[in-house]
Amino acid sequence: MAQICVSLTETTTAALVDRMVDLAEQADLFEIRADLVSDLDLLMLLRVKTKPLLLTCRPVSEGGQWPDGDPGRRLKLLEGAKRGFDYIDVELRSNLLDVMIEKSGRGLIISYHDCEGVPRDLEAIYAAMAARGADIAKIAVTPRSIAELGRFLDFAARAAVTPRPPLIPIAMGPLGMVSRVMAGRYGAPFTFACAERGAEAAPGQIPLTELAHTYRVRTVTHGTRLFGVVGQNVVRSLSPAIHNAGFRACGIDAVFVPLQAEALDPFLVALPALGLSGFSVTRPFKVDIVPHLSELDDIAALSGSVNTVKVQKGRLCGSSTDGSGVVIPLRKRMALRDRAAVILGAGGAARAAALALTVQGAEVKVLARDPERAVEVATAVGCSAAPLQELASQRWDILINATPLGGPEAPDESPAPASFHLPGSTVFDMVYDPLETRLLREAAAAGCVTIGGLEMLLAQAAVQFETWTGREAPVEAMKAAALAAVEGRSR
Repeated sequence: MAQICVSLTETTTAALVDRMVDLAEQADLFEIRADLVSDLDLLMLLRVKTKPLLLTCRPVSEGGQWPDGDPGRRLKLLEGAKRGFDYIDVELRSNLLDVMIEKSGRGLIISYHDCEGVPRDLEAIYAAMAARGADIAKIAVTPRSIAELGRFLDFAARAAVTPRPPLIPIAMGPLGMVSRVMAGRYGAPFTFACAERGAEAAPGQIPLTELAHTYRVRTVTHGTRLFGVVGQNVVRSLSPAIHNAGFRACGIDAVFVPLQAEALDPFLVALPALGLSGFSVTRPFKVDIVPHLSELDDIAALSGSVNTVKVQKGRLCGSSTDGSGVVIPLRKRMALRDRAAVILGAGGAARAAALALTVQGAEVKVLARDPERAVEVATAVGCSAAPLQELASQRWDILINATPLGGPEAPDESPAPASFHLPGSTVFDMVYDPLETRLLREAAAAGCVTIGGLEMLLAQAAVQFETWTGREAPVEAMKAAALAAVEGRSR
């Protein structure tokens, strides 16, 4: 189980003191970044401390702001060691041997930072840290692909079972969130957090409250099950808040994390090292992942799309809950048989929705910018298709947006002009970020019934949760967590 060390980025001693007072009840220890503070008073910090303190003076070459070669850095670290800071961080490549000797056996952290990639000689770096007398080794790297992340985590897993110093393995940047959350899996004594969003001391640091409450990092051990959502733009996903709330409510020892992947093949390479018990699949991998699965349920096989994978004894078993995410909210409002439904888009979510509605007896038509893709989806699920350019001539009871238009990358766009909306019809937007898209605003103004993407997300997530755990999903707890996460973003 890892504790949480909050890296403080304040630039004055007084501000550091204030921040430590504010976070005293939440943090387990604090990192003082001497390279960021203009008037650093170590004695003052020691006088007011209520939690263990780690002193770091990071040089520019390793991602900090202290000039390389400035002798003042050595003096500051020696002062911290002699005055009794609980931990002192010294970079392996610094050759500050006198500082290492002074602190070895009493909280010496020897660190290595690669801000460009993941070195090939991780084992040699770790061995050199042990040879220098490290009480804790810290290796921070910057993976450029999820495959590189997998290689780094595979090394961390091997290091966790050696008799050498405990390792804090950190993968920086958006690809590396799992390394910070799952620190306890690798026997790390603590993991690093920022005080709040916007105050990160290193790329990819997660806010203290998020690490402590959403991810419950203090409870993560080698036996904690890991789940995640894999896609190309998942850092802002609400799925971690939803599923982690579900695990917490049911007392399940599991964590759900975003898994940013630049492509599917590198993710599959990293999969063994990630050690996932299951994962959610989102844009753009829902269709491409199908050939790589050992087993498909009937719905996934018919639609050719998967958003849920359960790992069973190394086998990848795929299913789709996207259809449930569409049907459940709609059936609360209407009977679906003989309803005319137009789906905009031809990706995996559109496939699943088209199949689910067809099975319910709706008359479904798929429209897409690429007419061939629309026909491909329609042929696969047994409905009709048309080019998106023909939207003006269509009539519908239900209009569903299964494109990314209106989402974070295109927040001012809508897949349907305002003049096309049919009063009394139902408009369903799969986009949930933001909660109210341009499509929904314009549809409501035209007298349509609207359904937002959050309702779909929660409905399909509940089915995912039950697929992975075999337990009834605590829907209200999951919904409350999603709404709290949305509210937190809007502050």
